Amino acid sequence: MNEANPGGGSAEVGQALKSARIVCGALVAAVLIYAVVAWYLRRSGGVGAVDPGAADVLKQIFVAVMLIGVLGWMVIWGRARAPTPSTVARPEEELRKGPRGVTSRLIAGYAFLEAVGLIGTTVYLLTGSIGVLAVAVAIVLLGAALSYPRDEWFQRFLVHRPV
Repeated sequence: MNEANPGGGSAEVGQALKSARIVCGALVAAVLIYAVVAWYLRRSGGVGAVDPGAADVLKQIFVAVMLIGVLGWMVIWGRARAPTPSTVARPEEELRKGPRGVTSRLIAGYAFLEAVGLIGTTVYLLTGSIGVLAVAVAIVLLGAALSYPRDEWFQRFLVHRPV
């Protein structure tokens, strides 16, 4: 890829970027497929509704998971995009992890988004609340779009590499 970097750093960056993009796509696909299946099951009458009291509890659980999921995703996504204060103080730690560290952080952030999508879809399946389904899918799509891996997040490893 980049002949100026004989250590193969650019190939490592390219592979890490590709892996992160695949995981992001898989997150979106998994939640959308599950949402379509849940919608079909709900529409066909394959799943009976839970009682109103249980439905209220399930919706409250979804709100809690949504808040924790979005906050967790925001924190981890921020750390993936830019070095954290601990790595600014110790840049050698950031460089040692390399581009795989960015990919690992993004995957962890996507797990938070996926939890929101899957829990929201399950709550929809059990309660029939289309609003919960819409919010869950919107959060996943928006989060994936905002945190879709960008080249510049990985390029900082081409400038300085540990010897």
